[in-house]
This record gives sequence, C-alpha cells and structure tokens, in this order.
Amino acid sequence: MNHLLTTFLTLGIVALAAGVANASQFELGIEGRTSLALTVFNSNLVVVRDHREVVLPTGEVELVFTDVARTILPPTVLISSAASRGFSANQQNYRFDLLNPRSLLERFVGRKVKYSKYPRQEEGYEKVLREGILLSINPEIVKFGDVLEVAPEGTIFLPYIPDDLNTSPTLVFKGENQKSSKQELMVRYHAEGFGWGADYALTLEKKASLNGWVTVRNQSNSDFAVDDLILVAGDVSQNPGEPIVMAEMQRMGSTASFDSAGPVASSPGDYHAYSFPGQIQLLKNDMTQLKLVSADGIRYEKSYRLASLAQRYGNQPAQELSPAVWITIEGSRGNGLKEPLPAGNIRVYERDKASETFIGESRIGHTTAGHRIDISVGRAFDISANRIQTSFQRYGEREVEVGYRIEITNDKPESVVVSLEEQLTGDWAIVSESHGGTKRDSMTYVFELKVPSQDSAELEYSARLRW
Repeated sequence: MNHLLTTFLTLGIVALAAGVANASQFELGIEGRTSLALTVFNSNLVVVRDHREVVLPTGEVELVFTDVARTILPPTVLISSAASRGFSANQQNYRFDLLNPRSLLERFVGRKVKYSKYPRQEEGYEKVLREGILLSINPEIVKFGDVLEVAPEGTIFLPYIPDDLNTSPTLVFKGENQKSSKQELMVRYHAEGFGWGADYALTLEKKASLNGWVTVRNQSNSDFAVDDLILVAGDVSQNPGEPIVMAEMQRMGSTASFDSAGPVASSPGDYHAYSFPGQIQLLKNDMTQLKLVSADGIRYEKSYRLASLAQRYGNQPAQELSPAVWITIEGSRGNGLKEPLPAGNIRVYERDKASETFIGESRIGHTTAGHRIDISVGRAFDISANRIQTSFQRYGEREVEVGYRIEITNDKPESVVVSLEEQLTGDWAIVSESHGGTKRDSMTYVFELKVPSQDSAELEYSARLRW
C-alpha cells in the first residue's frame, strides 16, 4: 500500500475514535486511567492491573475498555469495582480484529472500490479514476468492466471504515451498574511477551564490588506507562498449551533506557519480588534497564579446582589438564550483600592499580541473602596438571584397584593451593595417599595440594572400587 492509503487509513482511525456509541455504551480509554501496575515474571508472563475512573448511569451498561495489551490472554480477564453496588459484569468480549490495510480490504471483497493514478501527460500529471469490484486480496484482483487485473496500479479509495474494526485491542463488558457517581474500576489480565533477567558486574580488588541491573523486555507490541512495577524471581506453574490470542512478535529493537532508582524487595508466597518506585516507561519492542543492587567491601576468595574421574573399566591414558578458576563470596549478611539476588549472568573483572581485566563470565541461580555464591570464571593459564594412571588391577568382575599420580606445575609469581576433586563411584575406599584428603560426599574425595611459585608438586593415591 502506498502513502496515500496510509493517510486515508489515519483519517479513518481518527473518525472511528471520535464516534459516539449508542446510549447504553460507554468507552473508557486511558484518559480515565488512575494507575497501572505490572507484575512481570521470568517466564514470558505479565499480570496487568489497570485502574480507571468512570461515571456510569444506573441500569444495564455496555462498557468498552480500550488500550489493553495486544498479547492479552482473554480467559484471565477480570473486572471489579472499588465501589459497593458499582458496575458488575455478567458478559465480556474480546475484540482483536484491528484496523490495518489487510483487515480493511477484507471487508470490501465483492464490493465496488475506486482506484486512482496519476499518469504523466504532456502538460503534467492527470488524475485517472477507475471503479471496479474487488474480488480478492493479497494480491488484489479487481474486475474493471469485463477485464480482470491483478495488483492494479494506483491508490485504493474506500468509502468508510467498517464498525467492527478496532484501532486497538478492546474489551467489552456488559453488566449492571447501581452507582451513578464516580467509581474506580480495576481490570486485571495476563499477557505474554514480557520477561526480565538480571546481569551483574563483580570487580575484584582487595575486596570486591558488585553492581546489578535488571533488564525488562517488552515484546507485547504495546506501550505501558507503569506506576507500580514488580519483578518476580522464581518459576510459576502455568498450564501447557498454545495461547488463545498472540500477536505477531517483532524483532526486538536496540534501544535501552536507564533508571537509577533502587528496588524495594518483598517475598510474596514462595517467590521473591522486587518493586521499583516511580513511573517507568516500558515501550514496545524495547529493553528497559533498572538498577538492582550496588555493594562494596565484599570479601571473596579465589580458588583453583581440578575435577577428575577415577576410571574403573580399564587402563586410562595420561591427561594434560588445567584447573578451573573459581571466585567464592562467603554467605555472610555482614559481607556487603544484604538482599537476595535473582538468577542472572555475572561478569567478573580484576582491577590492578589503573588497569582492569575481564577474567570470565558465569551464571548464578536465585540466591537468598547470606547464601554462599560460587562463580566459575574459566581455566587457569599459568597452572597445569599432568594426571597419570599408575596402576589398574582387577579383583573379580565387580572390583578393581586403581592408582594415580597427579603433578601440578605453577608458573605464577606466587604459590597457590589446588583442590584436586577425585570422583569415585560405587562402593569405594582410599587404599593409600601421599597427602591426606577429605571425603566431601559419597562420590568426591578432595586433596588440597599447595604448589610453590615457579615450581611443581605431586600427589599419589590409590583406591579400591566395588559395584
């Protein structure tokens, strides 16, 4: 469609919006809104609470409630009045047939339409107007007299906008009103196309600092000026199945807005909620970032861990390995982190004097206040391990004894401690060990091996396994 049709449609939309319904019908648009609250979950779900004021006559009323989310789930809609003996609905309808070029042309299939074009003449352009019957759309097939034309050239002119087309998704409530003065109505519904996630930046010096932001994604194809935004961390149970109504999702835009106000935490049921004060604009196909946490003076430890499996099925070749690097924040409420943290990505930076280096990225789960946080940031570059199976002896079909020698080489300018986490399965026991270890759980035996700077250290052990 060209710009002339677009202009015509725009004028038609204005005319439609200005239309006055019959005596028993009242339109309640966003000009009557008193507040809008959104509760956004991690799982592509938002609960909308839309409060609007209206004055209705007593008796039977049809209330047209406009400007709702395009991805609304109609079975979740509920309307209620704050006033006693106020409006009470006994029937509700959801009108999703929106005004657009395709829906408009569909209404005129089999009817007369006019096409205009401006061919160039010797003295300029001349308007040519033709009238035909629209037989089909996409592409348009029009009968002009005895001739059929496919996708004819020109701009379509239509005489009116059908009454059953809406400029935005609309809820229609039919019911009875017993209060003639002003009352506040609340419409609550669920919609799809919303989600949020957390991202953190942990900067390591003598102590660490943590900054966290949440990113709210609005792919509902609707704009929201929110007065009360709540983000809920945790997974809620939802019935499976396709949504009843779902607008086509567009690609997310690249714009992002930022807000420095901090959240207020609360705990509804078995979930954790973060409430953000002040009005927040959540525009369609936008990402909005809000500050979640800022903390300094966090005590942490860096550790090196090497997890290996003791082979019980036969001989095992030598392995050249690198320990994993972990950053651990101890779970103390006095350690600078007083609030629970929602799950999210965490990026770790190491600062040395004026320089700062990105050393790795990981993901943390939902973390309660005071709970220990373990962050894996990659593999050590200056620490290497050579793990050799030194013996394998079978004592029947389901019993073996295996031995290993693990040599750790440290090229760093300081000494390190490497945790060797040996994974053993079945009914097992350590037969011999050159360094004392600790049984962490039913399948993990841990050796803490101190390795001097620019040097190496060695561990040998053997274990018997039954299964």
